[in-house]
Amino acid sequence: MAKAAPVDALVPIVKLAPKWTTLVASPLLYAMIVPLVFLDLFLEFYHRIAFPILGIPVVPRGSYIKIDRHKLSYLPAILKLACAYCGYANGVIQYAARIAGDTERYFCPIKHLETKDFHPPQHHEDFIAYGDAEGFRQRWEAGERVKDKGTGNQTGLS
Repeated sequence: MAKAAPVDALVPIVKLAPKWTTLVASPLLYAMIVPLVFLDLFLEFYHRIAFPILGIPVVPRGSYIKIDRHKLSYLPAILKLACAYCGYANGVIQYAARIAGDTERYFCPIKHLETKDFHPPQHHEDFIAYGDAEGFRQRWEAGERVKDKGTGNQTGLS
C-alpha cells in the first residue's frame, strides 16, 4: 500500500487540477455534510450531558469550529461557500477528536502498543505505557488523574 504524501506536497497538485476533476469530486465532498451534521449533533448531545456528569471540563466549541473566511471580500461566492464548509467540516472533526481524546483520557489513559505505522495522538503523551500493569494498578488505586498539558485540567481513572 502506497504511503500518503504530506499535505504540503499535495498543494501544487490541487492548484493544477483541471476543473472537470473538481466537478467530479465536489458532490462526494459536499455529501459529507450529512454525516458531519449527525456527528456534530450526537457529539454535542454526548458532550454536554456526559462531561458534566463525569466531571470532565466542557470543551469550548468556538475554539475548534471557526467560520470566518466567507467574509473575505476578494473571494468569489462559490469559494466563500467552500471556505465556510471547510471551516465547519474541519472544525467539527477537530472538536470531535478533542472530545474523544478527553473521553479516552478519562476512561482508558493507556498508550497503544508502539508500531512504526501508528501515529499516536498527542494527548497520549502522559498515558500509562502499554503493558505497564503496575503503573496502571498504582494510578487506578490512587484514583490519579492524567493532566491535560494544554488546559491543565485533570481527568482519567475515575
